[in-house]
Amino acid sequence: MPAPSAEGSCTYDLCINVPGRRLFWRNRNHGVTLGSDTIAWTMDGGATETAYGNIVAVHLNSAGQKVTADRCIITVAHGSGLLILNTDPGGYRDAERATLYRAFVRELHARLAPDRYPEIRFTAGVPRWRYQVMLGSAIAAAPVFALAGLGGYLFYHLSNGLLLLVVGEYFCWKLARRALANAPRDYAPDKLPEQLLI
Repeated sequence: MPAPSAEGSCTYDLCINVPGRRLFWRNRNHGVTLGSDTIAWTMDGGATETAYGNIVAVHLNSAGQKVTADRCIITVAHGSGLLILNTDPGGYRDAERATLYRAFVRELHARLAPDRYPEIRFTAGVPRWRYQVMLGSAIAAAPVFALAGLGGYLFYHLSNGLLLLVVGEYFCWKLARRALANAPRDYAPDKLPEQLLI
């Protein structure tokens, strides 16, 4: 659960990073505090605090290399940003941190109410080209796995043909589901894209 650090503020022990920076081994940066009017974090030993009024955009998506991770990217007016992840320091999904991440995202959006900060843009998903490639790949691969699996079983009497069919269709379903969850869109802070908070 988030730890209260001062009146009206909560600290979340979540892994953080700079958007675009790649991690090679372990992420030593963690911890972000939502105050009554500010958000604060420490990155590579340097403490940063900025007012909610300096935030220009919040972006949610699911992406990753080791595993698919949910990510919240906060962009502030001077161009820097903060990436909050639902993974452990090694980059792998962790049930406890995923729960904490959901709580953080909900609390952040509650504090960024549009009547107080109407200039903040809320977006979700991956770039349109990537969304189209992911969805197209899932749609194109589904009949290939079906024909290969069924053909192998019926015509060549390969017992693993049915296994290929089931595993292939499951892979296509997962890819299509991930693509649809990451469809590029704007959203309102009181209507969060729940598919990106699983």
